Amino acid sequence: MAEKRGETVKLIYDFNTAGHLEVYMNDKWYRATGREFRSFDGPRRITEPAEIKLGTVDVPMRTYDYWGPVYMFGTNKEMTYTNSGSMYTGKVWDANRKISESRG
Repeated sequence: MAEKRGETVKLIYDFNTAGHLEVYMNDKWYRATGREFRSFDGPRRITEPAEIKLGTVDVPMRTYDYWGPVYMFGTNKEMTYTNSGSMYTGKVWDANRKISESRG
């Protein structure tokens, strides 16, 4: 049997990950993944359907600011919100960057 390697911690997502997640940087809103969104130390917002009805194509959307906790990237370690406009990175971030760079 093979040994499990890599990230084994189940990350906390206390927001709707199916919504359109955005972070505010350099005077512009950028789309983010759930992992980046939870680690971003700045304004964040979510856009999602106001209601879901079977067979309805034209659905009203609602956008709201998200003021939940900020976590260190790839961990469940909660960080303090300072509105720096950047991500809290750490060892997991560095490891992911090395893997991405090696792939070309």
